[in-house]
Amino acid sequence: MGAIVSKIQRLNTVFSKSATTLIPLEALCDELCSILECNIFLFDTGGHIFTYSVADKFVCPYTERSLLKEELPQYYMELFNKNNESVTNIYEHQPWCSYEDVGNCLFSNRYYSIYPIFSNFEKVAGILFIRYETPFSESDKILCEYTCAIVTIEMLRQEQERIQRNSMEIARAKLGVRFLTFSEKKAARAVLQDIQWDKGEVFLNSIASKTFTTPSTVSAALQKLELASLIVTETRGVKGKYIELINPNLRNELGVM
Repeated sequence: MGAIVSKIQRLNTVFSKSATTLIPLEALCDELCSILECNIFLFDTGGHIFTYSVADKFVCPYTERSLLKEELPQYYMELFNKNNESVTNIYEHQPWCSYEDVGNCLFSNRYYSIYPIFSNFEKVAGILFIRYETPFSESDKILCEYTCAIVTIEMLRQEQERIQRNSMEIARAKLGVRFLTFSEKKAARAVLQDIQWDKGEVFLNSIASKTFTTPSTVSAALQKLELASLIVTETRGVKGKYIELINPNLRNELGVM
């Protein structure tokens, strides 16, 4: 009983941190992995692993290979797709390795559990827990449920923060473009059409000639966009400018794709 109470207390500490501080999912997985003493894999509905952590006692020669953006073995995904509730303590005597092209796992007697993550009643991700030799006890299942809740809350919070940041970036782009004159907008469009991969070098005289404006108009447009933190510029030679786009929403606001 003392062991589970200690683990719940540690999970409560993690939950308290996640309630007040943004915790990268990688760090969150590492902490939860240490508490539960099992491997943890976070994956999307396509089976792509985006975060994971391997328990110290299950480290193998292949652990140094990154599993990020790789896919879970198909049998995990078939089980995940067929169930909208957690599936626990599935046993494999001689399991396949999670790393591609390895074959049989170096460990035997694998027990695994899969927990779905929902957002707005839609299954958006899942958590795979893996342990060897020792099955998940009823106490472990409670801890896994609690862990799943912590991860779900953190993922949803980070998604909300991402949406909020994107909204702020869009608003900043709209505001920056609003302060451009008609001629400056033409110049800004021509600049964005000239640079590739959101960075490149342009010449003010060339842009002015294309847009039937003046080099000073082009320069003014660039200054306004830089003051709005939409681009950064660097002088390159006579009338040359290196431009780097730091807010991609600017292209949409200027109608440049």
